[in-house]
Amino acid sequence: MTWRVFVEAGAAGYGIFSVFWSALFLVVGVLFGVQQEATRAVAQTDAESVRAVVDGRRRGTSLIVFSLVLAVVVVVVVIATSPLWAPASLGADDAGLAWFVAIGAGFNCLVAAASGVMAGAGLWRQLAAIVALDGVLRVVLVLAVLASGGSIVALAIAVILPFPLALAAVLASAPRAILSRARVADGMGALAANTGRTMLAASATAVLINGFPLVLSFFTTSAAHAGLGSLVLAVTLTRAPILVPLTALSSFLVNRFSHHPERVGRTLVLIIGGLAAFAAVLCLCALLFGVPVMRFVFGAEFDLDAGSLSALVGSAALIGALSVTGSAVLARGRHGWYAVGWVTASLITLALLFVPLPLAPRAALALAAGPAIGLIVHLAALRRRPVALEGNP
Repeated sequence: MTWRVFVEAGAAGYGIFSVFWSALFLVVGVLFGVQQEATRAVAQTDAESVRAVVDGRRRGTSLIVFSLVLAVVVVVVVIATSPLWAPASLGADDAGLAWFVAIGAGFNCLVAAASGVMAGAGLWRQLAAIVALDGVLRVVLVLAVLASGGSIVALAIAVILPFPLALAAVLASAPRAILSRARVADGMGALAANTGRTMLAASATAVLINGFPLVLSFFTTSAAHAGLGSLVLAVTLTRAPILVPLTALSSFLVNRFSHHPERVGRTLVLIIGGLAAFAAVLCLCALLFGVPVMRFVFGAEFDLDAGSLSALVGSAALIGALSVTGSAVLARGRHGWYAVGWVTASLITLALLFVPLPLAPRAALALAAGPAIGLIVHLAALRRRPVALEGNP
């Protein structure tokens, strides 16, 4: 899909599309905090607590109601703030795409909560189905729009439609299994507070991952969308082999770390060690063959040097490691430290984007240094002894 959009729309057109995509998935990335907290809440609500909540013997919270309320809030916030970011990042002609960002984000609130319920309840087939359907539908719809010569508005619709379609299909396949676990023992206040902390951390995560192209757009001009398109393409493709599987597994890791706290250290060593080895191979390949392969596939408009490509791969590995340690910290209920690690990484990354270097090496430096510091914060948090209020740093 990335190749088709870049080839059909050109580097400049891809730059605009990638900023829209980034804006939408920046919000989606923030809402991933809802999935993380729903996973933890469901996983730590035992069978007896579920029966007590359903029978009315114990107060609980419906994640369905919670996600519906949150969806309305998110739509309103995105539309209300759009004059501050849409014209500057998308350009005056395409600022209306903010409406599609808002609607897509609202649908994703429901998807995030449902995915968290599935992960926390161990409904892995349903969770895999919603992830797969969402991705496949989006590719099919976007390619169909490109084949028919559709406008950027048609592309935006194709991008957001898979959220409700995938959710409806999976809910229809196993409604009782999913809905029966949608009530958790946490009260509304506690759930909202914990979700707020995970969303704060997810906001920082989204800046580093989903929303980074949008952030980069503020450090260039609308006339330089072609150069931005090449950089965004490189960031997207160098991350995919590392971050896509780790993101898909994050809820599984939260569940596993919650149920097997005694294995956290060993699991972290195995995953991060394997990640480092894999990233080293990818960095070498990017350094030796990256540029000619990219130009062969995407054409001469692609303009980025081998060193930047290799550095972007390394930065993706650091973000991946930060994601893994974050799952371990969150599983221990240390929401505050979880947020501190990601927020620290995000702030350092944003600060380094002001360094007076060309955009590509500046982006690579920022994306490597920020996550490295955040990783240190998470590892330090995991070494701390449990305290009475683990939700706070």
